[in-house]
Amino acid sequence: MLLPAKELLDIKQHNIGLYLGSFDPVHKAHIDILLRIKDDYQLQHITYVPTGVSPVGRKFRADYEDRVTMLENATKGDDFFSVSDFENSSKKTAYSINTIHHFEEKHNTSFIRLIMGEDNFIDFTNWYKYEEILLCTNIIVLCRDNLSSYGNISILTDYIEKDIKLFNKSRSGKIHFASKFKSDLSASLIRDLINHKKSIKNYVTNENYEYIENKGLYK
Repeated sequence: MLLPAKELLDIKQHNIGLYLGSFDPVHKAHIDILLRIKDDYQLQHITYVPTGVSPVGRKFRADYEDRVTMLENATKGDDFFSVSDFENSSKKTAYSINTIHHFEEKHNTSFIRLIMGEDNFIDFTNWYKYEEILLCTNIIVLCRDNLSSYGNISILTDYIEKDIKLFNKSRSGKIHFASKFKSDLSASLIRDLINHKKSIKNYVTNENYEYIENKGLYK
Protein backbone atom coordinates (compact mmCIF):
# COMPACT_ATOMS: atom_id res chain seq x y z
CA MET A 1 0.00 0.00 0.00
CA LEU A 2 1.57 3.29 -1.10
CA LEU A 3 1.11 6.15 1.33
CA PRO A 4 1.23 9.46 -0.57
CA ALA A 5 3.21 12.12 1.26
CA LYS A 6 0.11 14.31 1.66
CA GLU A 7 -2.35 11.54 2.52
CA LEU A 8 -0.60 9.28 5.03
CA LEU A 9 -2.83 6.86 6.88
CA ASP A 10 -3.71 7.72 10.46
CA ILE A 11 -1.75 4.90 12.05
CA LYS A 12 -2.11 5.17 15.84
CA GLN A 13 0.02 2.25 16.97
CA HIS A 14 2.61 2.66 19.67
CA ASN A 15 5.78 1.84 17.71
CA ILE A 16 6.09 2.85 14.06
CA GLY A 17 9.08 1.51 12.13
CA LEU A 18 10.56 3.56 9.29
CA TYR A 19 12.71 1.42 7.04
CA LEU A 20 14.87 3.75 4.95
CA GLY A 21 16.93 2.50 2.03
CA SER A 22 17.41 2.41 -1.71
CA PHE A 23 15.65 -0.97 -2.20
CA ASP A 24 17.36 -1.32 -5.55
CA PRO A 25 15.76 -3.85 -5.74
CA VAL A 26 13.75 -4.96 -2.72
CA HIS A 27 14.36 -8.64 -1.95
CA LYS A 28 12.86 -11.29 0.32
CA ALA A 29 15.16 -10.53 3.27
CA HIS A 30 13.90 -6.93 3.33
CA ILE A 31 10.51 -8.39 4.25
CA ASP A 32 11.19 -11.68 6.03
CA ILE A 33 13.59 -10.38 8.67
CA LEU A 34 11.19 -7.63 9.73
CA LEU A 35 8.36 -10.14 10.11
CA ARG A 36 10.64 -12.19 12.36
CA ILE A 37 11.71 -9.30 14.60
CA LYS A 38 8.53 -7.21 14.75
CA ASP A 39 7.36 -8.74 18.03
CA ASP A 40 10.80 -8.34 19.64
CA TYR A 41 10.62 -4.60 19.02
CA GLN A 42 6.86 -4.30 19.61
CA LEU A 43 6.36 -2.84 16.16
CA GLN A 44 2.74 -2.36 15.11
CA HIS A 45 3.51 -1.04 11.64
CA ILE A 46 6.45 -0.57 9.28
CA THR A 47 6.62 1.97 6.47
CA TYR A 48 9.24 1.55 3.75
CA VAL A 49 10.68 4.88 2.65
CA PRO A 50 12.74 4.48 -0.53
CA THR A 51 15.42 7.11 -1.06
CA GLY A 52 14.59 9.82 -3.58
CA VAL A 53 17.52 12.15 -4.25
CA SER A 54 20.53 10.67 -2.44
CA PRO A 55 22.36 13.02 -0.01
CA VAL A 56 25.68 11.49 -1.11
CA GLY A 57 24.94 11.69 -4.83
CA ARG A 58 24.36 7.97 -5.23
CA LYS A 59 22.90 6.93 -8.56
CA PHE A 60 20.33 4.17 -8.46
CA ARG A 61 20.12 1.43 -11.08
CA ALA A 62 16.32 1.46 -11.20
CA ASP A 63 14.10 4.52 -11.45
CA TYR A 64 12.30 5.68 -8.33
CA GLU A 65 8.94 4.61 -9.73
CA ASP A 66 10.25 1.09 -10.40
CA ARG A 67 11.65 0.78 -6.88
CA VAL A 68 8.35 1.91 -5.38
CA THR A 69 6.38 -0.49 -7.56
CA MET A 70 8.57 -3.41 -6.51
CA LEU A 71 8.11 -2.48 -2.84
CA GLU A 72 4.36 -2.36 -3.34
CA ASN A 73 4.46 -5.75 -5.04
CA ALA A 74 6.54 -7.25 -2.22
CA THR A 75 4.26 -5.97 0.56
CA LYS A 76 0.92 -6.42 -1.18
CA GLY A 77 -1.83 -7.89 0.96
CA ASP A 78 -0.12 -7.30 4.31
CA ASP A 79 -1.44 -4.28 6.23
CA PHE A 80 1.54 -4.46 8.57
CA PHE A 81 3.57 -2.84 5.77
CA SER A 82 3.13 0.32 3.74
CA VAL A 83 5.25 2.32 1.30
CA SER A 84 5.72 6.10 1.40
CA ASP A 85 6.88 8.34 -1.43
CA PHE A 86 7.78 11.18 0.96
CA GLU A 87 11.47 11.33 0.05
CA ASN A 88 10.64 11.84 -3.61
CA SER A 89 7.69 14.17 -3.19
CA SER A 90 9.74 17.38 -3.02
CA LYS A 91 12.40 16.34 -5.56
CA LYS A 92 14.99 17.72 -3.12
CA THR A 93 17.84 15.94 -1.38
CA ALA A 94 16.40 13.28 0.92
CA TYR A 95 17.82 13.93 4.38
CA SER A 96 16.68 11.34 6.90
CA ILE A 97 16.18 13.91 9.66
CA ASN A 98 13.50 15.61 7.54
CA THR A 99 11.80 12.27 6.93
CA ILE A 100 11.74 11.52 10.65
CA HIS A 101 10.31 14.94 11.51
CA HIS A 102 7.61 14.44 8.88
CA PHE A 103 6.49 11.16 10.40
CA GLU A 104 6.75 12.55 13.95
CA GLU A 105 4.19 15.19 13.00
CA LYS A 106 1.89 12.57 11.50
CA HIS A 107 2.19 10.15 14.42
CA ASN A 108 2.93 12.37 17.40
CA THR A 109 1.61 9.84 19.93
CA SER A 110 3.82 7.03 18.64
CA PHE A 111 7.47 6.12 19.07
CA ILE A 112 9.35 6.24 15.76
CA ARG A 113 11.90 3.49 15.19
CA LEU A 114 14.41 4.10 12.41
CA ILE A 115 15.34 0.81 10.73
CA MET A 116 18.44 0.56 8.60
CA GLY A 117 20.65 -2.09 7.09
CA GLU A 118 24.18 -2.65 8.24
CA ASP A 119 25.49 -1.11 5.01
CA ASN A 120 23.85 2.22 5.90
CA PHE A 121 24.87 2.09 9.54
CA ILE A 122 28.54 1.91 8.59
CA ASP A 123 28.34 5.53 7.43
CA PHE A 124 25.78 6.75 9.96
CA THR A 125 28.09 9.22 11.69
CA ASN A 126 28.55 10.94 8.31
CA TRP A 127 24.80 11.47 7.93
CA TYR A 128 23.39 14.98 7.99
CA LYS A 129 22.52 15.85 11.63
CA TYR A 130 23.02 12.27 12.81
CA GLU A 131 23.08 13.37 16.46
CA GLU A 132 19.71 15.07 16.01
CA ILE A 133 18.37 11.84 14.54
CA LEU A 134 19.34 10.06 17.75
CA LEU A 135 17.55 12.74 19.76
CA CYS A 136 14.36 11.98 17.85
CA THR A 137 14.32 8.21 17.57
CA ASN A 138 15.75 4.83 18.45
CA ILE A 139 17.59 2.92 15.72
CA ILE A 140 17.31 -0.75 14.82
CA VAL A 141 20.30 -2.00 12.82
CA LEU A 142 19.79 -5.15 10.75
CA CYS A 143 23.10 -6.99 11.12
CA ARG A 144 25.11 -9.20 8.82
CA ASP A 145 28.70 -9.28 10.08
CA ASN A 146 30.85 -8.21 13.03
CA LEU A 147 29.79 -4.67 13.87
CA SER A 148 32.61 -4.20 16.36
CA SER A 149 34.98 -3.83 13.41
CA TYR A 150 33.29 -0.64 12.21
CA GLY A 151 35.03 2.63 12.89
CA ASN A 152 31.97 4.55 14.04
CA ILE A 153 31.12 2.13 16.85
CA SER A 154 33.40 3.90 19.33
CA ILE A 155 31.72 7.25 18.60
CA LEU A 156 28.31 5.73 19.22
CA THR A 157 29.15 3.61 22.29
CA ASP A 158 26.99 5.67 24.64
CA TYR A 159 23.96 5.14 22.42
CA ILE A 160 24.23 1.35 22.09
CA GLU A 161 21.66 -0.52 24.17
CA LYS A 162 22.06 -4.29 24.49
CA ASP A 163 18.93 -4.78 26.61
CA ILE A 164 16.01 -4.88 24.20
CA LYS A 165 13.50 -4.26 27.00
CA LEU A 166 15.17 -0.96 27.88
CA PHE A 167 15.40 -0.14 24.18
CA ASN A 168 11.66 -0.67 23.74
CA LYS A 169 10.77 1.51 26.73
CA SER A 170 12.80 4.45 25.45
CA ARG A 171 11.54 6.98 22.91
CA SER A 172 14.95 7.99 21.55
CA GLY A 173 18.71 7.98 21.92
CA LYS A 174 19.34 4.24 21.70
CA ILE A 175 20.73 1.86 19.07
CA HIS A 176 20.05 -1.88 19.08
CA PHE A 177 21.58 -4.47 16.78
CA ALA A 178 19.06 -6.97 15.43
CA SER A 179 21.42 -9.92 15.15
CA LYS A 180 18.90 -12.66 15.96
CA PHE A 181 18.16 -13.28 12.29
CA LYS A 182 20.80 -12.63 9.66
CA SER A 183 20.88 -12.90 5.90
CA ASP A 184 23.67 -12.59 3.34
CA LEU A 185 21.13 -11.56 0.72
CA SER A 186 21.64 -8.03 -0.61
CA ALA A 187 20.46 -5.87 -3.48
CA SER A 188 24.01 -5.74 -4.84
CA LEU A 189 24.10 -9.55 -4.92
CA ILE A 190 20.89 -9.62 -6.93
CA ARG A 191 22.23 -7.05 -9.38
CA ASP A 192 25.44 -9.07 -9.76
CA LEU A 193 23.48 -12.27 -10.42
CA ILE A 194 21.46 -10.54 -13.13
CA ASN A 195 24.63 -9.09 -14.62
CA HIS A 196 26.10 -12.60 -14.80
CA LYS A 197 22.87 -13.99 -16.29
CA LYS A 198 22.08 -16.10 -13.22
CA SER A 199 18.62 -16.63 -11.78
CA ILE A 200 17.28 -14.47 -8.95
CA LYS A 201 13.97 -16.30 -8.72
CA ASN A 202 14.62 -17.56 -5.18
CA TYR A 203 15.51 -14.11 -3.86
CA VAL A 204 12.59 -11.91 -4.91
CA THR A 205 8.83 -12.41 -5.02
CA ASN A 206 7.37 -14.03 -8.13
CA GLU A 207 5.69 -10.77 -9.11
CA ASN A 208 8.95 -8.83 -8.84
CA TYR A 209 10.86 -11.53 -10.68
CA GLU A 210 8.51 -11.07 -13.62
CA TYR A 211 8.61 -7.29 -13.25
CA ILE A 212 12.41 -7.18 -13.39
CA GLU A 213 12.48 -9.59 -16.33
CA ASN A 214 9.78 -7.78 -18.32
CA LYS A 215 11.36 -4.35 -17.82
CA GLY A 216 14.90 -5.57 -18.34
CA LEU A 217 16.12 -3.99 -15.11
CA TYR A 218 19.72 -4.26 -13.88
CA LYS A 219 21.14 -5.43 -17.20
